[in-house]
Amino acid sequence: MTPAMETADIVIRGGTIIDGTGRPGYRGDIAVKDGIIAALGDLQHLRGQREFSAEGLAVAPGFIDAHAHSDTMFVRDDSGASKLYQGITTEISGNCGDSPFPIRKGDSDPWMFPSFAEFLDAFSRRGCRMAVNQAMLMGHGTLRDAVIGEANRAATPAELEEMKRLLRRDMEAGTLGLSLGLEYAPGCFANQEELNELGRTVQEMDGIVTCHMRSEGLQIDSAIQELAEIGRASGAHVHASHLKLDNYTVHGRAPQVWEAIEQANREGIRFTADTYPYTASSTTLSIRCPRWSMDGGREGLLRCLRGPRRQEIVEGIRRHYFNAERAETCLFSDDRGTWPEIVGKTLRQVAEDMLHTTDYAEAAAEVLLRTEAKAWCVFFVMSEQDMLYFLSRDICIGSDGYALPGEAAQMHYNPHPRSYGAVAEFFRLAREKRLCGIEEAVRRVTGKPADIFGLTDRGRLKPGLAADITVFNPAALAPRATYLQPVQLARGVRLVIVNGAVALLDGRQTEERAGKFLRKELKR
Repeated sequence: MTPAMETADIVIRGGTIIDGTGRPGYRGDIAVKDGIIAALGDLQHLRGQREFSAEGLAVAPGFIDAHAHSDTMFVRDDSGASKLYQGITTEISGNCGDSPFPIRKGDSDPWMFPSFAEFLDAFSRRGCRMAVNQAMLMGHGTLRDAVIGEANRAATPAELEEMKRLLRRDMEAGTLGLSLGLEYAPGCFANQEELNELGRTVQEMDGIVTCHMRSEGLQIDSAIQELAEIGRASGAHVHASHLKLDNYTVHGRAPQVWEAIEQANREGIRFTADTYPYTASSTTLSIRCPRWSMDGGREGLLRCLRGPRRQEIVEGIRRHYFNAERAETCLFSDDRGTWPEIVGKTLRQVAEDMLHTTDYAEAAAEVLLRTEAKAWCVFFVMSEQDMLYFLSRDICIGSDGYALPGEAAQMHYNPHPRSYGAVAEFFRLAREKRLCGIEEAVRRVTGKPADIFGLTDRGRLKPGLAADITVFNPAALAPRATYLQPVQLARGVRLVIVNGAVALLDGRQTEERAGKFLRKELKR
């Protein structure tokens, strides 16, 4: 801010400025003008049209959720309260191989589009708003479906070229890169050659390949190597999404998994990761089915369950649910309107009390049929020891969740609490378990993810950068959400500014909806 400029739009005074670089915090003021950070330091000479005291509070860059699935959540609810109350101002979306573009063959969803540019145009033309920024990846599963369909086969050379063309086009329009979902159809049908070739396109466009790996349990070692090979062969930056160990037989191996990532970096592969601070995951029940049964997607699975190969699927599921103890680890969270009585019950309860069986694998198959393979579950499958180990490393935080409303009455299902608490829980654990200091915790959710995803205009408090700012109490930031009552907003954040607009004031959301879709600027 020039000496002649005596007023700013906003001045935040007297807080401890933690700038997102990891450097020690310092007492100072921060000024915002025209949506941009204008000045930091002792700004007694300056007056703001709006002034806020941050005495006793930390002033940080707006937090970045490194792995989200909010994509089109603004259609249902534009508040993004589950994220905003944690101090999150930007989400990385389009993850796990799924994005709203390019449109799938025969898809009638009004929020699926042929391209990223058309998606952005619709957001603007339809008068949509959202409280929190999003930066988008292209989903490999969506891309493959658009070009090949849901068939279990390798891409032809012509199909691979078409996938590369569409990927390049949307990266030119501002997407960050490509997300893989290698545990889901149709992404799981891709071979190493396909992934390497797409990685080369991402590298040419200076992007990133994020990956829900092919295994996060029994085959974790080979899954890490598959992702590393994409980086090795293509030169692309690769990134493991929601890093975890989700099978009890591999619990305790977090140090070896992290060492494999560090070894890849020593070999010249840029390999990063995010994780979330919970010992339960959440996805569809169909993830417990054998890969071959997903040929043809959800409809293909249902055909198999109704046909002569049903028992083969049941035996595949039995690897996970072979006794009552294992069946207790599966909690149904959403039925997508197909069988509401199961929501809030474990697989054991559904099997024994509703289906009157102790064959838990058979019960899971029956649930898949009755819910049209749409049932979502919370899976209690990770160990606290592994979770804390990953959180203690140089890793960023991704919720793997959604921007959701703050009122339970607006929700028709029980989401995983990570949507309402992942970043807040990280700060609580960092504080109580002494995983790292406050400056490092802030860096992990600001400067670090900004660097990983190429967000050059935010993630730090610095003049000239976008005014995404979170003011919070470092001693109080924590989640309220639990597995049984997940729709509860986090506490400890006092003020949030998104693109220069006051989105949360005195711990309560305002009417501002200043979020926008961020486009990555290509290096020329």
